[in-house]
Amino acid sequence: MPERVRVRRDHPSALSWAIALVLTMLCVYLIALGQVERAPEASIASDDGSPRVTKELSFEPLAVYSVCFGEFPTAEEARIEAARYVQRGAAGYVHEEGGVFRMLAAGYPVEADAKRVAENLSQSEDLTCTVFPRSASRVRLRITATEKQIETLTASEAELRRYAAELAEIALQLDRSEIDPDAARTLIAVTASRLDEMLRNLRAIPGASENAVCSGLFSLTEQLRASLFVLSSENSRTALSLSGKIKYNTMEATFRHIDYLTALNGL
Repeated sequence: MPERVRVRRDHPSALSWAIALVLTMLCVYLIALGQVERAPEASIASDDGSPRVTKELSFEPLAVYSVCFGEFPTAEEARIEAARYVQRGAAGYVHEEGGVFRMLAAGYPVEADAKRVAENLSQSEDLTCTVFPRSASRVRLRITATEKQIETLTASEAELRRYAAELAEIALQLDRSEIDPDAARTLIAVTASRLDEMLRNLRAIPGASENAVCSGLFSLTEQLRASLFVLSSENSRTALSLSGKIKYNTMEATFRHIDYLTALNGL
């Protein structure tokens, strides 16, 4: 009877399994790393020979929650409705999106505040108020420029947010009768003068008008400055009327800022 041949099968040791698992995880990590989308890039020249560096430029998310007094099929109908409330302190801002025209009364950075105001107005004014949100996500850009240029861009974007918040606070102070229209106009004029320095700093960046990051910030700053100078000489009869115009310009500045951030995210 022929002798049976026995084949011995060695099972992999625990160490072999561990090494295989580590190698597999490493391969997956390297594949995923290669698929990570790199941040868009921008470059700014240096006209004085200053060394340039490459850094990530980051702008924080921005959101505004607006109290909406109604939605209308045409801009004319929305403006007619707005005219009923602007003398009472509402912004009367007409915003079009998707063929719908919304009449917005005021904007708030915190959704809970906007909801509370909308609920109070719905009860006290017998209105159907809703909250209309608009937002832009965080912007991340790899930028090659001098340290000073990067600092100017970062500071300018942050200052625009701060000035918009200051405007909103001035409107609230008027609503609460904490300041009179003359004091409000003085505060607005001071803010407008601060924007002059921002414009000078942005204008000093080489090729500012050709770079999306710089040109967008310059446009936002210039538009806000122009609006503030008009407001500083505004001859509104009542505090509430001036408050409504301040709210309107604050909302417009914030919406433009959101559009700017959205455009940068699309680069």
